[in-house]
Amino acid sequence: MEYAKSVIDELVGGRPSPASFLRTFARAIDLASIGGTARPTIFAVDVAGFVDAIHVDREIRLVHEDSGRLTQLSKNEIDAALNELDRAFRVSGDGKRMDILDGADSVGAIVINQARIALRDLQLPITADIEVESTEYALGHDPNRISLRRYIDREDKFILLFDALSLAYIDGTLFRDEGFVDGGAALLRHLRSDPLLDGVTDEKGNFSTRKATFDADSTFGVIEASVADGDDVLVCDDLGDEWADYIGLNNSSSPPRITFYHAKHGPLSLGAGPFHISVSQAIKNLQRMSLPPESMEAKIRGWNNKYVSGSGVKTRIKRIVRGDAGELMNEFAQVRLAPDAIRRVFIVTSSLSRGAVEEALKEVAAGQAPDPYFVQLYWLLMSFFSACTEMNAHGYVICQT
Repeated sequence: MEYAKSVIDELVGGRPSPASFLRTFARAIDLASIGGTARPTIFAVDVAGFVDAIHVDREIRLVHEDSGRLTQLSKNEIDAALNELDRAFRVSGDGKRMDILDGADSVGAIVINQARIALRDLQLPITADIEVESTEYALGHDPNRISLRRYIDREDKFILLFDALSLAYIDGTLFRDEGFVDGGAALLRHLRSDPLLDGVTDEKGNFSTRKATFDADSTFGVIEASVADGDDVLVCDDLGDEWADYIGLNNSSSPPRITFYHAKHGPLSLGAGPFHISVSQAIKNLQRMSLPPESMEAKIRGWNNKYVSGSGVKTRIKRIVRGDAGELMNEFAQVRLAPDAIRRVFIVTSSLSRGAVEEALKEVAAGQAPDPYFVQLYWLLMSFFSACTEMNAHGYVICQT
């Protein structure tokens, strides 16, 4: 016990030069530990988090007063508000209270406290009068309706970067990651490129009743043709009680392996926006990698059916891409019971380029200030890889070259 305590003291003691192997891990640290040594330089709102909360999880609605009546913002009005927030602002000041600047003009302020950083003001033309309601209540009946600024502060939906590039304040926590400024080797080890993703134009392609395969230039098509090439068994598990878009098995390898594939398509980006849904789905389904036997009979019945698109088109696409339908129960039982089975989780996406990530990391290593949304992407992906490790799985992102 005394030895364990001494090691903990060394880990959290704020030593200036931790052991080199510890430098590869991100560490949550207290704000008080950087007092006077690092200052925030960039402020950005977590716009991707807002998109999820409004359009995906549908937890909140944005409202404002119009001619004395409270009305919900239209999609165009929401887009305009999020576009106004979707940029990086400079932070300036020497005391606990610091100004958020748009050019030379102060548009807000943050306050650095001992335990957290608070957003004290944010005045932008479009969003200044917008309020946030919970969708649990009918329009105008949420007793806890608050201003957009107060919601951003309460939910910690902002990012702060510092003059020390190894620091970032995200989701209400201050992190230090020396690996980020040293070239991001830990991230790059989990990024793999597939040239076929360079030509992808859609996630699944178009559907018709005569369609027998997913389009070759879709993410689904690339998974079948290339990414999952080494799997003896490959089934499409998209829609319904979905564990992953595809599940692959290889019982002939030593050790055997299980792979969950989560497919996404989108325009190239170095921001976190395209990955929020993919990462949350992948993490949520990590527990399903145990392949619970009580679920397998219903799963296999579903895989024996042809694919029906989300819009209801009944296609001729087989869900069992590879493997003997009559042997699926045995195949899944064999890999589930293998004590040394390797579990892998692949996010397969056309919205990220490994080359672009490498270039951005090189610029950071050279001392150039990073884009806050790239920092958010870095932390989001590293949290995904960490969650996989905690569940004895290996996480990867398969992307464009």
